Amino acid sequence: MKRPFFLLLASLFSSMVQSHGQNKETTFADMISKEWRLAYYGDNSKKQTPSAKQQEDRMIFYKDNRVLSIENGKKENGNWQYDPTKKLLTITDKQTREQTLYQVIKLDQDQFVVGYKDPEGVLLEIHMLPIKK
Repeated sequence: MKRPFFLLLASLFSSMVQSHGQNKETTFADMISKEWRLAYYGDNSKKQTPSAKQQEDRMIFYKDNRVLSIENGKKENGNWQYDPTKKLLTITDKQTREQTLYQVIKLDQDQFVVGYKDPEGVLLEIHMLPIKK
């Protein structure tokens, strides 16, 4: 009699853990899935404001893991993946298959901050704000 009860309890616990994990991923997808514009580069002590051209640049993330980057009027399509254990966002360009890695520092409804290491190894913070529609 104890064995079936234990199996039922284990099964319920397993499904609760699985659904909780899925909710966590869904929450990230819900938060990132919008249009973002550049607020500034650097950190709070060294802000580099975007140029007039950069103010028109956009990153548009979709829930189905597609991403559209608009930089200097040029559109690039790709896919995004997020690793919650490493807080690592990977964007893969659809045409070149080149991958760019970003460390997610902060993501909420009002702000998206990622860290990016440039080719010289310098860590650059990118602060983005959502486009209000």
